[in-house]
Amino acid sequence: MYSIKTILKESFPVLVIGAAISIGAGLILNSNNELLFALPGLLVVIPAFINMNGSILSILSSRISSALHMGLIKPKLKTTKTLNKNLIITAFDSFVSFLLLGFIAGGFNIFFGIPTVDFWIFPFITLTAGLISITLLSVLSITFSYVSYSRGIDPDNWVIPALTNIGDFVGVLLLFVILGLFI
Repeated sequence: MYSIKTILKESFPVLVIGAAISIGAGLILNSNNELLFALPGLLVVIPAFINMNGSILSILSSRISSALHMGLIKPKLKTTKTLNKNLIITAFDSFVSFLLLGFIAGGFNIFFGIPTVDFWIFPFITLTAGLISITLLSVLSITFSYVSYSRGIDPDNWVIPALTNIGDFVGVLLLFVILGLFI
């Protein structure tokens, strides 16, 4: 069932597409050069935000994949106790993580004297962008997991790399969109 050939066959195409999507995230960063030069404290939060987004989604996708393999959920658009528990845990984890990220990044910027947005706005920006991103990408995680599993593709080989790359793009985009509302 698990062979190097199968894993490469299933994951290689999504990794290539993912590289292109990640380049899109870089282009969003590049298009916001002036803002990043004016408020370099934003650079403190971007890598952590992207990483956190990918980590939370990887956990959710992995748990959905495991539940599918164990027969705890079926690949049908129907809520189950297992799926609901995972979504609630993901929402709670996201709320706490993105809120703390904003406070910690804001604190670092103040401590090191790095120009950035107001300390009290930073957590709101990371929390709002993070929750919107996680909500959108959780729907994709469930959909991609169900579709790949139904087609005989191991969701672990396809969904996690796809979502981390899409998450980079969506996360950076939402971060700058929400930031734009306050600047």
